[in-house]
Amino acid sequence: MDTPATVSPRPGWWKYWVILSTRTQEDMAYRVNYVVGAIFRFLPLVTTLYLWMAVYKSRGETGGGTEIAGWTLGNMVSYYAFVYIARGFSSMPGMTRDICVDIKDGALNRYLVKPMSYFWYQVVYRLAHKLVFWLVALFTFPPIFWFIREAFTHRPSVLEVAAFVASLFIAFSIGICFNFLIGLLAFWFTEISTFLFVIMVMEFFLSGHLIPLNLLPAAAQPFLNYLPFAFEAYWPCTILMGKVPAGELGGLLGLGLAWAVSLFLACLVVWRLGVKRYSAVGG
Repeated sequence: MDTPATVSPRPGWWKYWVILSTRTQEDMAYRVNYVVGAIFRFLPLVTTLYLWMAVYKSRGETGGGTEIAGWTLGNMVSYYAFVYIARGFSSMPGMTRDICVDIKDGALNRYLVKPMSYFWYQVVYRLAHKLVFWLVALFTFPPIFWFIREAFTHRPSVLEVAAFVASLFIAFSIGICFNFLIGLLAFWFTEISTFLFVIMVMEFFLSGHLIPLNLLPAAAQPFLNYLPFAFEAYWPCTILMGKVPAGELGGLLGLGLAWAVSLFLACLVVWRLGVKRYSAVGG
């Protein structure tokens, strides 16, 4: 009698690979949207650069010098260009809102009954978006950067490039964990849209997306520079610009990794507390 064939169980990570590949294929169906978005996302950069050009021109005409906080106009242009790279890793558009909706509408039920982690589901879901975005960005970003190539006066060393790549992974981790934590507030608050707006504006400012953190008051910099938000934009950009001494790169990346781990552990704790008080119908 033939022995019935047995199906070897899939490893635990396989389900997340299926989510990642499926979501990537779904996003690729709308790749034209990514192309248009990747191009038009640079429009605010044009406005910002014209503003800074006017500021530097005014300083030059009034004898204020050609530098602001030690940065030339070229430094400022390259910083804002690199911000778009960092933001492509740290920003999680729609993540917080989606988590809030899942919790408030009871859609979270469908994930709680499945043998998977809701946190890691969100990670691979957002990672799929990032993979498609950067596949498109490989063709849309270079022409923009070539157009402003004269601003890139610093040639980063191999160590700086490696530290920059590591900082981008830290930025992604911090962005994921922070947005997940904020989304979990829906376990305790019915309506948090206004609170979310305030938090996101604060994150945008404190991360250095709006202005470089070294332009803020000197008394605040020792505090603001080492918050987790600074690792979402400011530090990756300044690393690639050569503004961070080589001897400080290890300690800086270590601090960023410590923030990422701390936020991850906070996600686990807040998730468990939230699920204990969660009750919903439907979904």
